[in-house]
This record gives sequence, structure tokens and C-alpha cells, in this order.
Amino acid sequence: MRKPKKYMKRDESMIAEIKGKISSTGSNLNDRLEDDLTGNVFGSLRYMSFNHGLKQILIQGIYPRSLSKIIENIDEDEWSEFIEFWPYDKEGEIDALIKFENTIIGIEVKYLSGISSDDDVSNSLGLEGEFTTYDNVKSVNQLSRESRIVSRSGNNKNKILLFVADGEACREVYKNIKARNIIENNVEFAYISWQGILYGLENLKINNVYEKVIVSDLKNLLIKKGFESFKDFIIEGNVEEKWYDFGAVKKNTISFDVKETIEEALYYEFS
Repeated sequence: MRKPKKYMKRDESMIAEIKGKISSTGSNLNDRLEDDLTGNVFGSLRYMSFNHGLKQILIQGIYPRSLSKIIENIDEDEWSEFIEFWPYDKEGEIDALIKFENTIIGIEVKYLSGISSDDDVSNSLGLEGEFTTYDNVKSVNQLSRESRIVSRSGNNKNKILLFVADGEACREVYKNIKARNIIENNVEFAYISWQGILYGLENLKINNVYEKVIVSDLKNLLIKKGFESFKDFIIEGNVEEKWYDFGAVKKNTISFDVKETIEEALYYEFS
């Protein structure tokens, strides 16, 4: 049976990029890079069982980790009818909305660009020196607006706004947004990095031959985009088989054992 025409177009675009037919910077793409990446990754994942695919990726890589419990409670195999790409809303277009029976997940994807709109609004009392503090004023920050979209779409469901970007960008944006308290109260703000998605893909247990092809293509695509992480740290302590982010701390200590008296305005050499 032939695959749907829409999927074939997405698949050909992804294969073309993997094979170098489309530049890795997207200079010869007509669509925006984030839109293309959103369609390629989440558009392909929807052809896999949610329980075997995206669910496992999110459980391993979502932050805060506590939200993995909400993901674990979603039990779906076929879910392509639950996801909508770039749905219209008066406050803008979120990249994707996934509406499960008891949970709604809004997804905002970034690749090379930053947040599309922002302001100085903060609803946290501790940030008067950095932002303008208001009493529950609605921010025009892109993620704040999208949290309102998720809030209105979710009724009584669990509501998650999921930010997808490079690992460093995820951490910086998450810290900024949480500090300013500009996400709707009934929406959980979370992130998963592209590195985390790649890690999750690499650890999927897939037996279906067709799904193996999808996973292989997605891994190759994200590696080509530059999201392969350094591996093989030697870490003391108990580390579970999940996704972790590690950062280096620069700390240089220089100590001179000088027995001579150092006088001002003179030149000295130390060896």
C-alpha cells in the first residue's frame, strides 16, 4: 500500500537533507528552519506508536523530571489524529498541539532563532531590578502567549507547554521564564533539548522494521544538525540510564611562592 502523499513529501525532504541535497544551514529552503525541523521530527514520529516512540523519548528527556509521571500515564499507540501542526489562534501559532484524552501538550520548536517576541513583564516580586513587575499582567513573550493557547485548549486536562531547542538555549530560556512567572498557572512549562531527543531515539527498543527506518532517519538528521553530544564521562555515584546535562566549571588557581619582597613599578619574571 502506498504511503500518504503528505508523508512522502516530508520524508523526501528529510532524506534530501541527510544526503546533502539540502544545505545543513537551510540556505536553499523556502520554509523556515524551525517549521521544517518540526515537520520532519514530529511529523515522522506520529507514524510510530506513541507508547514505543515519543512517549519513551519524553520520559527520558523531559525537564522538570517530575513531569515524566504525566507522560507515563498516557497510553496510546496510534496518535496521528491527536496532533495538529501550527493551529491558528488569536495569540499566534504554536508549532504543534497534541490533544490526548487526559493531557494536552503544546510544542514550541527552536533551531537557530530565538524567542520571537518578548517584553520586560515579570510577575515575580524578586526581579524588580531586571524586569518591570506588574500584578498578573499578560506578557507578550512568545512562550507566555503560547501558554495561554494551551490553557484555553486543555479544558480540565493536564497541560504542558514543551520548549524544544539546543540544550544551552533550553536551560537559559527555562530559567528566565520561570523566574518571571509569566506562564499560565494551570500550565506546566517544560523543555526537552534536541540532544535529549537524539539520546532518546538512540535508546528506543524498536522491533518493527518500518519504525526502525523512521528512527534511523531521525537520528541521522539530528546528527547532521549538530546535536550529537559528547559521551563517556567518568562519573562517581549512581547514575540512572536517562538523559543528563553536564556543564564545565572554569576554575584556574595560580599560586606563586615568592620569598623576595615585591616592589611596585618593577618588572619581574617567574618560572
